Amino acid sequence: MNILLVEDQDDSRKTLSRLIEMRGHKVTQVATAEEAERAMATETFPFLILDWMLPGKSGIDLCRELRARQDGDEMFILLVTGKTDRADLEMALEAGANDYLTKPIDLSLLNVRLAVAERQIRDLTERNQARVALQQSARTLTDILENTTDGFFALDYAWRFTYVNPEAESSFGRSRKELLGGELWEKFPELRGTTFEKNYRRVMAEQTPIEFEACDPSGTQWFEVHAYPSGGGVSAFFRDVTERKRAEDDRLTKGKIESLGTLAGGIAHDLNNILTVISGNIGLAQLEAPVEEKNLLGCLAKASQAAQEAAHMSSQLLTFSKGGSPVKKVVRMSELLAKSAHFSLHGSNLRAEMDIPPDLWPTEVDPTQIEQVINALMINAREAMSSGGTVDISARNVELEDKPGALLPGGRYIKVTIADHGDGVPVDMATKIFDPYFTTKPVSSGLGLSISFSIVKKHEGMLHLEQSSPAGAVFAFYLPAARAEPAVVKNIPNSGLPSTLQRILVMDDEEGIRELTSQLLNTLGYEVTAVTDGVEAVNTYERAMRRGENFQAVILDATIRGGMGGLATISRLRNIDPSVIAIICSGYSDEAALAEFLQYGFRGALPKPFTRRDLADVLQRAFMTSKNEPAFVR
Repeated sequence: MNILLVEDQDDSRKTLSRLIEMRGHKVTQVATAEEAERAMATETFPFLILDWMLPGKSGIDLCRELRARQDGDEMFILLVTGKTDRADLEMALEAGANDYLTKPIDLSLLNVRLAVAERQIRDLTERNQARVALQQSARTLTDILENTTDGFFALDYAWRFTYVNPEAESSFGRSRKELLGGELWEKFPELRGTTFEKNYRRVMAEQTPIEFEACDPSGTQWFEVHAYPSGGGVSAFFRDVTERKRAEDDRLTKGKIESLGTLAGGIAHDLNNILTVISGNIGLAQLEAPVEEKNLLGCLAKASQAAQEAAHMSSQLLTFSKGGSPVKKVVRMSELLAKSAHFSLHGSNLRAEMDIPPDLWPTEVDPTQIEQVINALMINAREAMSSGGTVDISARNVELEDKPGALLPGGRYIKVTIADHGDGVPVDMATKIFDPYFTTKPVSSGLGLSISFSIVKKHEGMLHLEQSSPAGAVFAFYLPAARAEPAVVKNIPNSGLPSTLQRILVMDDEEGIRELTSQLLNTLGYEVTAVTDGVEAVNTYERAMRRGENFQAVILDATIRGGMGGLATISRLRNIDPSVIAIICSGYSDEAALAEFLQYGFRGALPKPFTRRDLADVLQRAFMTSKNEPAFVR
């Protein structure tokens, strides 16, 4: 231990120094208080032995001055005096001495005092080291809090701000100077009655940490909060998780749409089969009804119209299903937006404000389906602004980076935003607006936004509510920019009914469809053979070829329950006859069967439900296409 001995008498100083050094300590000797101060300016002494009576400044005065220093409590001071009066000794202790020793010095008492000092200095050193470590930890923690990307604030027992970090300043939109010392509920009265107040008060009352997520009172931002008791008050870390919540909501919406799609696809397929029988038989009844039966023909016409409306509803269901795949072509989104907006707002008290750059990239879409999306969003805007106003429509080229967990893969996209100036979407409804059949309008089906969501998803894009506030709602959808021009299917005009008898092979697993299709084809002048599945169709076709009674065309149902469907059947038929004229028929609008039928060797596509006229048209186009184009080669 390093000891400073201040004694003006040479003999006493040397004797005392020798005794102390015998205990293994290092002793620095000085004769005056001024010399002691100079020594302490260059070296640290945890233990000081001061003579009371010194030339100039006394030892007791030096003791008082040392205790008044910032580090005055970090040293042990032993005052040596020739005075034995109790009042003098009490004065020494009041001046700050830890202990005293009277002259003449008793060696045994000196050893006791030194032993006491050694123990106290060890304790003092440990406390000082702990305090330094605590101060360093506090500085480190402060540095972390000052630079963390999470917001942090601390409140005392009276809800007053005691600390606010820079990220919290940014989130609050207030400076810490403005907040420190102020009460939380006075600075942010909008938090009263919210989840924030409920949980902060619970932390204070129960002295237990709580983690929760809550939306701010404006309904625009979501926060993840970790609040915990601290020093009788509450401290809280928080971060903005609005984007994450939006992504979770979008994924949840996708899951709901996909679940409904499985059901909708099956319902639509069966419904289309039923509607095919209904529409076809109405058509046959119209052919058989006498011309003079005006009432009967009128009833049949109304029934036919109702069947067509049901078919339209079925096509909406197909949009959810694995079918409903877009038949794409490259378009200019600016033209599509202008056309759709004009049509949707015609006759309303709204006008569209367009903001579309001339260099907007083209995109490859199904124009009819994208018009349906734009129309649904415009109708939503009309309903939000019943008093009239302006709908802001903009489009931009955007390039997205490929990030883990992103809702869209990286690449080039067209971003379209449609913004209204209504009252916005209520917070409790924002996560439900894309749910099928969810609506707040008494006359609405609740399918518009759901179908739009599914359409954009099938185009490998994304539709979401980008922003909502009392000033209005902003919907945005992304569509991939065009990569290449799609193949163009020529539109061959109808050449009428066949002039000579032609044989047609029909494959369908529904007896009612087989019978109806056969009857309709008979009325068109065709000879028909009907089979139930692909295996029977291949065998029938092969036997007819061997007899020289070739079929001029085959109509194949895409989906055969428990049997070989249209795609597998056409592959087998091409092996037998590369020039086979095949037409795919389906209650699903699935990509392989209808949207890109030419790529699979078919000459035409016949979606269900179909009419007699549809049958005539698709056959004539298939025959004309086969005359002008070579046989399909695998």
